Amino acid sequence: MAALGTLAAGLMHELNNPGAAARRASTQLRDNLMRMHRLSAKFARARMSEEQKQCLYDLQEQVLASGPVSSLGALEQADAEEDLAEWMESAQIEDAWRLAPTLVSIGIDAQTLDCARQTFDGSVFSDAINWLEALISSMQLVGTIEESIGRVAELVGAVKSYAYEGRGQKQTIDINRSIVATLIIVGHKLREKQIVISKDLAADLPLLNSDCQGLNQIWTNLLDNAIDAAPQGGRIDLKTWAETDGDRQSLCILVRDNGSGIPLETQPHIFDQFYTTKPAGVGTGLGLGIVHRIVEQFGGSIRFSSIPGDTEFVVRLPNHPA
Repeated sequence: MAALGTLAAGLMHELNNPGAAARRASTQLRDNLMRMHRLSAKFARARMSEEQKQCLYDLQEQVLASGPVSSLGALEQADAEEDLAEWMESAQIEDAWRLAPTLVSIGIDAQTLDCARQTFDGSVFSDAINWLEALISSMQLVGTIEESIGRVAELVGAVKSYAYEGRGQKQTIDINRSIVATLIIVGHKLREKQIVISKDLAADLPLLNSDCQGLNQIWTNLLDNAIDAAPQGGRIDLKTWAETDGDRQSLCILVRDNGSGIPLETQPHIFDQFYTTKPAGVGTGLGLGIVHRIVEQFGGSIRFSSIPGDTEFVVRLPNHPA
């Protein structure tokens, strides 16, 4: 129950982040749309010439065809924003310093806007650049909302895969997909410790045919232990492969971390129920005991080796014909 509570709290945290990002972006998007509406009304009253309309249209097309500029470093980005803001201030553009970062983010500079400066007069030029910035910002906010919703969908999909895996009668299970779903669910713990995950998942790994349940609990407990053991900024390696011995095929899964290792005197007891080396309130001593029981139910085996800086667990599961 303690492990389930921790898992649920982590999932709520994971879902809250993209949800909050999407909410902030939608609020800013509404403000942008209202700003564009007010500016469009001003353009209508100003009776823009055909040349001005064409110039604004060309700038709009350029903006919609542009993507984010990734080649600029932090200092280059700051310098470009300062240069553009100063140029816009000299051109009497309202809120020049607020607009500059958005414009620079897609590669717009003073040279790009100079033709518009020759086309528009006075405050109309300022309104045109403000309208352009609102358009760019709106497109970026739509991207943020799409990304946030995609993240929520990814998490929901991982939870569904995790929750329903192993239910029912004999079935086929994609071990690689099961491991990836578990990584998504424990992702918040990986990010908190800035752990690097190295995946070497065999592309041709056969599907596992079994009527046993709880496969994902193996990955959850092994990964959870590896995350706890790994140092800040540490590393966890994941590998899958198939082994064939005569007509017997086994699917193999390796989980390795670069933590401090399991003390030699405790190694004989790590699969014992309620045995834990973690502090009170952190470890229950159930994790590896559950892993061992589930692996045995699958008819497989689990082996480990551990020295300081290198602890690895290897699970082998027999694959029965479908």
